Amino acid sequence: MKKLLVLACLIMTVFALWAQNGNPLRLEIPAPNGSDPFNYVTAGKNGVCIFYPTINETGRDSVSWSIMMANDRLKEVWRKQVPLHEDVTFLKSLATNEAIYLLFHDTKRNKGGNILVFMIIPRLRIITEHKGIIPDKAEVVDFEVSNQIHFNLYTNTKAQPAIIGYSLETGEKRSYDITSEKDALLLDISIDTTYKTVFATYKIQYSSSRNHLYVNQYNSPGALERTYDFTEQVERRNFNSAQYIPTGEGSGLVAGTYGYNVSSSRRQYDYYDNYYNSYYYNYYSPYYLRQSEYNANEDKTPVSDGYFTALVKTGVAGNVKYYNFSNFNNAFKYITDVNALRVRTKPEKKSEKSDENEQTEDSGDKERTLNLRLLTHPIYINNGQFIIASEAYSPEYHTNTQMSYDYYGRAFPTSYQIFDGFRYSHAFVAGFDSNGMMAWNNGMEMRDILTKYLNRKLNCLFEDDETVLFYNANNKVAFKTIKGSSVIESTNYTTLAPVRATDQHIDEYLGTIEHWYDNYFIATGYESIRNNQLEINKRNVFYISKMAFK
Repeated sequence: MKKLLVLACLIMTVFALWAQNGNPLRLEIPAPNGSDPFNYVTAGKNGVCIFYPTINETGRDSVSWSIMMANDRLKEVWRKQVPLHEDVTFLKSLATNEAIYLLFHDTKRNKGGNILVFMIIPRLRIITEHKGIIPDKAEVVDFEVSNQIHFNLYTNTKAQPAIIGYSLETGEKRSYDITSEKDALLLDISIDTTYKTVFATYKIQYSSSRNHLYVNQYNSPGALERTYDFTEQVERRNFNSAQYIPTGEGSGLVAGTYGYNVSSSRRQYDYYDNYYNSYYYNYYSPYYLRQSEYNANEDKTPVSDGYFTALVKTGVAGNVKYYNFSNFNNAFKYITDVNALRVRTKPEKKSEKSDENEQTEDSGDKERTLNLRLLTHPIYINNGQFIIASEAYSPEYHTNTQMSYDYYGRAFPTSYQIFDGFRYSHAFVAGFDSNGMMAWNNGMEMRDILTKYLNRKLNCLFEDDETVLFYNANNKVAFKTIKGSSVIESTNYTTLAPVRATDQHIDEYLGTIEHWYDNYFIATGYESIRNNQLEINKRNVFYISKMAFK
């Protein structure tokens, strides 16, 4: 496949780096079965930072977070303990060429600050702590760092979002007002480092089926310069995710996912109690919430039917364009959700509409509401195109029947459903040109993934006009090569190399794989392993594997 990373050949031959003793270059940390305490962030050639909570014996309500730096050979270089309260929650990590940033939120104690940012400089082996304050009952939605200023994007209980910026050097605080509307939902924060401007993407949610999209532009001190109001938005289409990409002074593109409410039979969402807590908050989290006692009747996860784009040119917001998934190439080849397949429209119905003025991206929307639950990715940019990717999943159950008895001792069967987990089905990937028009679309099947944990698994690798889609699940890496709408190589699978040849994979969850640096990739996850040749024949671990591709 030319110069492209040929995952098939390389994985089959030298999938993992091998140490001198012949074992794969893999780090394993014992982890209780069903737990997910470990977090990591890569730091290029500086290695990888692994951090996790540990019980601090010096205080009843204190927890020490262990922060460990491992080098590019996955060997521990140094480790430090950071004492925190038990109510402190880790939210997000970021990495730059020089530093790693970890964001924590103290949900109950705010003496001296309830927002904590730890800046780690690997080469100097130092950790500095920076504090800030947001309203007591506010929830942090996002976190970004630019020019030594960290931006906390939060919402409060009155659904009036705001942005607060803190200087990591001077402690200076900057406030960015969003809107006076009480029904606002903030979706994204982006920073243009060239022009030193900050953008806040938000929507006004007038009702469960009516909303409007806006982007605010601020200068560096925090003054609002302009608001982009996107026009001709179709009623009853809800924006479920949105991201603004600045492309120059007064220019940019906003894109994301939308859902289409067509009747009262569609679920109506309580966006303020549910949208942030159960959906959007986790949109930015590397690990999504575990749903061990899932109830479909109480599930208010926003469902999506397609992607949308809109342009900003010379300071003017353009019209929103909608692209329904049902019009994607081979869409129903990838979809396995029974409820989504039921709304499939017969091909001949599409041909009945031959109006020259028909807008193909909108056609059939009312009949093709797929109601897909999606894990949406940040927008990729490659060769001047904007690429949107998302993974679809659905809850899965099995029916259990048992005999019950009435007052007179007569037996009768009763049945009830038991939640088994979330079933991943497929991923949709689409590329858009500089005008926000869809240039191509494609997909990838995601097979045999049933889990009570949700996390973004899919990743993309670009070289020229070809793309490799790949993910790590069930102790295997799946990979597929595409070129726009064409499939260059169908999906293939290969097994992750174990530490010992006699290790047997039992179960896994939260598997990931991503680019690390140069030709190296990093695969992580939680795994249960059996080895009958060892005295302790079963172990549960958090693993990190380093892989070389050329």
